Amino acid sequence: MSGEILKRSLDFLPRRQAGARDDKQAMDNKQVLEKFEKLVAIQSVSTDSKRHKEILKAADFIKKELINLDCQVNLYQKDDCPPLIIASYNFCTDRSKNCKTIGVYAHYDVQPEDPIDQWKTPPFRLTVKNGKIYGRGTADDKGHLIEILVATKKSRNNIVFIFEGEEEIGSKNFKELILKAKKDLKEIEAFYIFDMGMKDKNIPQIYYGLRGIVAFELKIKTSEIDLHSGVYGNRVPNPAQLLADLMSRMKDSKTGKIKIPGFYDQVKEITQEEKDLLLKSNDTLLSKIYPSLDINGMISGYTGEGSKTIIPAEAMVKFSIRLVPNQDHKKIEQLVEGFIKNNLPKGVDYKLKIFGGNDAFYIDFKNPHTKKTAKILSQVFQGETKFNRSGGSVVAAEILQRLFEKPVILIGFTLPDNNIHAPNENFDEEMFWKGIVAIEKIFAQ
Repeated sequence: MSGEILKRSLDFLPRRQAGARDDKQAMDNKQVLEKFEKLVAIQSVSTDSKRHKEILKAADFIKKELINLDCQVNLYQKDDCPPLIIASYNFCTDRSKNCKTIGVYAHYDVQPEDPIDQWKTPPFRLTVKNGKIYGRGTADDKGHLIEILVATKKSRNNIVFIFEGEEEIGSKNFKELILKAKKDLKEIEAFYIFDMGMKDKNIPQIYYGLRGIVAFELKIKTSEIDLHSGVYGNRVPNPAQLLADLMSRMKDSKTGKIKIPGFYDQVKEITQEEKDLLLKSNDTLLSKIYPSLDINGMISGYTGEGSKTIIPAEAMVKFSIRLVPNQDHKKIEQLVEGFIKNNLPKGVDYKLKIFGGNDAFYIDFKNPHTKKTAKILSQVFQGETKFNRSGGSVVAAEILQRLFEKPVILIGFTLPDNNIHAPNENFDEEMFWKGIVAIEKIFAQ
C-alpha cells in the first residue's frame, strides 16, 4: 500500500462506531484500502480482448476474498467469457432462526481508461486525495464490490453474491449463466444491486425504474465505388442522403417523438402519484421516463481536409432506442425492421444489424423491502431517501426480476461528480465509508 494512501486513511477515520478513532479502526481502514487498491490495479476492461487475462485475474482475486469469508464459491462461464461469480455466505442454516437470504449484485469489469491524457492520476493506481478516492472502477463498480465484501462480516442473514464481469459490454451472457446458477438463488427474498448513486452528498436514493435499450447498425450501399457528383448527381441515389432522410422520418427533431407506427402502443402510462414522487425528489427531468431514439454515429464519404465532390458508395448509421416499462424490445426490433424496409427506395441494397437489447426495469416503489431500505439509508446518511428512475439501463436488474419475481432494489453511494466512464473517476471518501455502514445495516436487518 502506498504511503500516500496509508497517510490519507489515517487522516480520515470515519466514525463507523461512536468514538472509533483508535488504532484498531485505523488498521481496519488500512486493510480495506489495501484490498481496494489491489482490485483497482487489475485492468479488467471487458471490451478489450487483449486484457482478457486481467478479467480472469480480477475474478480470481474476488474468489479468494470470498473464500476468506468462508463462502462457497462457483464460477460460471460460456466459452471464455468473463466468469459470473456466485457465492453463498451462510450465516445460519436453521430456518427456525428466521434468517433471510439476500441476493447482492455488483460487477468487476470496468470501462477503458481513454482518453488517458486527461487523467490527473494514474487510472489503475488507487489515489486518495482531497476527500476523493481516484482510479478507474472506483465508482463503477469496484468500490461497491469492496464495500460488500467488508460489510459481509456484520451480516446476520444469508447472502448470495452475484458478481458479473460483462456489465460494461451489455451483460450478453448474464441470462444464460444465471440460469445455470438458478438452484443457488432459489431462497433469495430480495435482490440488491449496488451499481447506482446518491442524489447528492448525504442524500441517498433508491431507483425503482430503468429504461430498456436496443441498438442498431444500418448500412446502405448504392454503388461499388464513389462516383463523380457532377456526372452522377440526380442519377444515382446518395446513400448519405437516404440515411439522413430515413432518420428524419423516424424521429421528430422538434418534439423528440418517435414516428415509427405502433411504437407507443404498449407504453406504460405514468400516474400522477409517480410524477409527484419524482418532483418531490427535485427531479424535473421527467423526459427520462419516456422512450428516446438517438443517432450514435454516422460515417459516409469524404471527411478529410478540403472538399472532394463525390457521391459516396455507401453510408452507415448506428442508433439506439431507450425503452420504457411494458415495451418488448423484440417487438420494437420488428417495428424498426419494417419501418426501414418500407421507407427506403425499392432496390436499394441495405444491411441491418441488431445488437440485442433488454426490456425496461420497473418495480412497485411502495413494496416493503424498498421502504425498509429507505429507512436504513435515511438513518445512516441523516437525510431523506429519494425515489427515482434512471434513463440508463442495468441489464441484470430486469433479468433478475423477470426470472425470479422478487423485489430488486437499486442503490449505491457514488455522487453525480464521480466521473463514471470518464477520466478522473472517483468515489467520495466519506460516502465510501458511510456506504459500508449502510450495507452492514442492510445485511443485518
